[in-house]
Amino acid sequence: MRKEISEEMYNYNKFPGPQFMLVGDRVKSDSYEFSLIDNEKSAFDATAFTQRFSEVLLKYDYIVGDWGNEQLRLRGFYKKTPKGKENKNITRLEDYLNEYCNFGCAYFVLENPEPEEIFFEEELVTKRKKKSNKKERQNYPFKDKKRKDSVRRDNKRRRRQEERAIKDARAQFVIRKKEK
Repeated sequence: MRKEISEEMYNYNKFPGPQFMLVGDRVKSDSYEFSLIDNEKSAFDATAFTQRFSEVLLKYDYIVGDWGNEQLRLRGFYKKTPKGKENKNITRLEDYLNEYCNFGCAYFVLENPEPEEIFFEEELVTKRKKKSNKKERQNYPFKDKKRKDSVRRDNKRRRRQEERAIKDARAQFVIRKKEK
């Protein structure tokens, strides 16, 4: 028995973006335009794409959408892969479809002719650790003390463990003098 879902519940974005429509082999909105390269099993649905689309995908050269359990999943791929992101290269599309998508699923590939470089607030604010100089260490002498204390504590712990190991070894073996 299938559950009835209203149209409003299908929109996954809290902040709806641009409205897309398919015109020939082009997917267009007010400010974006993509070309439809591959549309396996007529997978492209403009309303579902509009609901799932996020501006984060604009940084990719290709956008791949695949259907699984009646839900559209979008993933971006690069033409030339940045370092450390080799699995997001478009040459790995077949691997992605075989490993992460349902067997024989419907999918489509859109090409973004003008990928944009997107910066988020977290990326703009760098969280680098400030190097401390000698003057700052003089103002906070307890920092060095804490380090020494922890080193001492670790040494003490090691010595105790060694002593216990020796005691255990002695308890197991008893050396007796030979009686004549």
